[in-house]
Amino acid sequence: MRPLGALITLLVLLSAGCTGIPTAGPIEEVPVSTQPRGIDIAPQPPEAGVAPTRLVEGFLQAMAAPEGDYAVARQYLTPAAAEEWDPASATVVDATVTGDGEMASLTGQRLGTLDLHGHYTAAAAPFVHQFTLTEIDGEWRIAAPPPGLLLTRYIFERYYQRVTLYYLARAGGHVVPDPIHLPETRVTPEAIVEALLAGPSPTVAQAVSNALPNGVRLGAAGASLNSDGVVTVDLAGLSERLGDDARRRLGAQLMWSLTAIPRATGLVVTNGGVPFILPGSRADGVLELAGQQGYQILSRAASVDLFAVDDGAPGRLTGDGQVERWRNVDLPVADIAVSLDGEAAIIDDSRTVLAVGAPGSELTRVETGYTNLRSPSFSLGVLWLLADGPSGRPVLLTVDRQRSVEQVSLDLPVGLEVLEFAVSPARARIALLVGSDDTGRLGMAQVLPTTPVTVTGWAPLPMVDTSGRSLTDVSAVAWQAETSLAVAATSDGLRSVYSVEIDGSLVEELGPFSGDVAGLTANARLGGGAIATRTAAGTVWRYEARTRWTRLAEDIAAIAYAS
Repeated sequence: MRPLGALITLLVLLSAGCTGIPTAGPIEEVPVSTQPRGIDIAPQPPEAGVAPTRLVEGFLQAMAAPEGDYAVARQYLTPAAAEEWDPASATVVDATVTGDGEMASLTGQRLGTLDLHGHYTAAAAPFVHQFTLTEIDGEWRIAAPPPGLLLTRYIFERYYQRVTLYYLARAGGHVVPDPIHLPETRVTPEAIVEALLAGPSPTVAQAVSNALPNGVRLGAAGASLNSDGVVTVDLAGLSERLGDDARRRLGAQLMWSLTAIPRATGLVVTNGGVPFILPGSRADGVLELAGQQGYQILSRAASVDLFAVDDGAPGRLTGDGQVERWRNVDLPVADIAVSLDGEAAIIDDSRTVLAVGAPGSELTRVETGYTNLRSPSFSLGVLWLLADGPSGRPVLLTVDRQRSVEQVSLDLPVGLEVLEFAVSPARARIALLVGSDDTGRLGMAQVLPTTPVTVTGWAPLPMVDTSGRSLTDVSAVAWQAETSLAVAATSDGLRSVYSVEIDGSLVEELGPFSGDVAGLTANARLGGGAIATRTAAGTVWRYEARTRWTRLAEDIAAIAYAS
């Protein structure tokens, strides 16, 4: 998989057998192939005299070749089945072909599904498919193939690429990611534009808008990439009366989505072959990616400091494990949050007082009217936190730049309460750990820019390792990248920290812990940033550069990266 051009293996969960915190990342012995990923031996048509089990194995391997509408795979089917089979959607499985001389079946675990447009949904469940075989002129063929594609984990990892599409936030002038998965050979400018025209996934549709107007389609000239890295997109049906702001948004959405093509650095749009001017373009009509950085939230992020609370005092955690304390803090602090634009929020040790302001300056106390204030974090300058309402039940609050406090409108299944949360950098999604007691389920929801803010559409996020084992007992969550979370959870009885894609397509273990994770924060970056954890004993560890855990400090009460 190559988000923004970098190859990432999907659905791989690294395992480690130790019970303490390692000083190096986990190591696993894996098979090494002399073939580069994505260009393994091409699937072949069925051989003469092939046995049923080998026939099915060949059919599954042929799923890696979408060319000619899966022409190679269709050769494994009877003529009637080949004509009727529709490989538009897919089921991803970790399964084995079994059988005897006259039958074959695929048995194992379903990992997830892909819809018509490539949106992945994690859906772990036992999986069995019995293939109906028949002989034609002495050769076995599959008479009743499964509906859609059956992608083994091997095929999905080696032949599919995660592509991050972008749409425009309904609130604010920035792009919002929406990942899909396509066969690597189909990751082309034309396929990306077609996917954008199909619209966003249901998981984020209410929080974004599509800058490609309704009724617009790909034009006769399609979309192509030249040797200079410039993509020319021909659209049909664009109105020449489209205003400058709408054109800017169109350019930003297309350009950022086309970064899935590694060499793409510029964009030209035509309307039925006629140049369609985008504001900010060069004299030759090329809109450069370099000029579109302001639309990407994580390209603005700069701070790499980790902040902490030590003995009731907030400040910056230094390289020698000390806290460089802020001045002008006149109350004992229990929790802390810092924004990317220089704001800070502290909660006192009674968890009834909230104060906000610039670090080192006089902080302004904000009257919330709530108790047990906790879990503060910023997203696009707005402070979010949990609190207990008058009934004692948890509520989710926002505090805007004018220090106005509002209770978020939460649309959750009956009986469930928010235990922890993490708002995405683009403020279009929110990861919610919900439950009816201290044990919760992690799920994703949408953030709508209403007044007050509405959180809706919560759905559980299944997190499954390569053996089909679910992550359980989630206790903390933070955004590590624009489409991935850092999660503290249990798998097969071991506590660990994981990196999890928001659609569940990638679950990667970062390191096991002998004790529970009492705090988790991440420095969200494109491609993934540093992750820091705090144990119940107050020890702080940091994981970065996908290489190692480093012990930073002791006796720390709270930690936070700027967000």
